[in-house]
Amino acid sequence: MDAPERRRSQRILFTSTAILRYGSKELSLEVKVDTRDISLQGVFLETGNLLPVTTPCDIEIHLIGTTSTMDFHAQGVVQRHESNGMAIAFTHLDPDSYLHILNLVKLHAVE
Repeated sequence: MDAPERRRSQRILFTSTAILRYGSKELSLEVKVDTRDISLQGVFLETGNLLPVTTPCDIEIHLIGTTSTMDFHAQGVVQRHESNGMAIAFTHLDPDSYLHILNLVKLHAVE
């Protein structure tokens, strides 16, 4: 039996690339990852390199269209792991990134 849905916000399938940065300013690491889904609360990153739960990180998500590109920036924390990646809960979204994600969710949400 599947666990009941506990998420508070609607999420959409969202395949894109992202840059995940974590660590101190003196010893920071950067990895390129793929996204699976996104909501106003967070993003799921497909990666075999799992960071410990509660690890703070910065995320730069790239949306590439046929005629333009757009980047979203967020701060977050690793919330949970799955076999194919990890969920990042947003702790801070700048206003422009919030509006872009809100519009993405509204445009692509399945009722």
